[in-house]
Amino acid sequence: MRDLVIIGGGAAGQAAAMYALGKDLDFLLICDHLGGRIERPAAVEKDYLVGSILVHYDGPDPEDEERALIGSSAVHLFEDLLRSHQEFMLEDRVKAVRREGDTFLVETQRSGPITTASVIVATGVTPRRDLRLNGSAGLLADLGHSTTQHAAALVGKRVVVVGDTLQALYSVAEFAATALQVYLVLPTEAAADRAEVRLLQQRPNIAILPGYQVIDVAAEGGTRVLVVRRGDEVSRLVADVAFADLGYEPASAVVRDLGVVGPGGFVQVDRDGATRVPGLFAAGDVTRPEGEQVLTAIGDGARAARCAHFYLLTRTMRGSGQSVGMSWGAEQDG
Repeated sequence: MRDLVIIGGGAAGQAAAMYALGKDLDFLLICDHLGGRIERPAAVEKDYLVGSILVHYDGPDPEDEERALIGSSAVHLFEDLLRSHQEFMLEDRVKAVRREGDTFLVETQRSGPITTASVIVATGVTPRRDLRLNGSAGLLADLGHSTTQHAAALVGKRVVVVGDTLQALYSVAEFAATALQVYLVLPTEAAADRAEVRLLQQRPNIAILPGYQVIDVAAEGGTRVLVVRRGDEVSRLVADVAFADLGYEPASAVVRDLGVVGPGGFVQVDRDGATRVPGLFAAGDVTRPEGEQVLTAIGDGARAARCAHFYLLTRTMRGSGQSVGMSWGAEQDG
């Protein structure tokens, strides 16, 4: 039986694995692809989907490149280190996690069941791509990833953001600080009544288009032209960069039967990454809708692994008959 199984090879999963490696735990990291959706530095002069956001990537300025890739560079370092410890790696897909007494059974597609004392779920999210376009969907979907920072790349540019998620609204506020013009396309007219949208309307370089639907996207040179419609009214928005933030689908199905999945399908955890099920932890984007932050995912993964380690220590002490005076779900600092 393993001490710990980590499900997911992205930033959170790799950070958890690095912590487990440092604590000499008998762990197993299971994933389809080590690195998750974080790829090697992107080729320039291409379109990339950053989470759920389309970016035309011209390449960073030399002085900005290293700073822009801090999070992904850390994950690439983790990846290189983990590849030298193949005994802790399994390239497979998890079908389900089941509770059996005080242990877990992790069911995989090709490698059979794996028994473990604890589990960390770091399976991430999938961006929703439910725009209905006329033959140009390839401009907004299935284009890979880049790891560049957005705001620094948008100085003096025209930007379109499609969506009314909280993350989309925060992004508009951030982009407006450096962009020349930001268009916010809201799929419903009711979204215009939100307090966040009313605040955005006060910015002179933000134009709000409530109730508009994107019906087509075209590439014209280095710009994007979005055709939007509300009723019989059709408009063309010309921009340097187009974003489509329609929210996320968390990959939480593997633990749905354990009663830890909350609204929106996200795994519910406390501040240490612990779920309500003893020994089951979660980290990264699968635990919260804002997501898409590599550095915070790294912190989540390390924190969940630390909490799992405390759980294992408590389990060991209980098994030896010693009195245990601390809770595995929290640590007293200082």
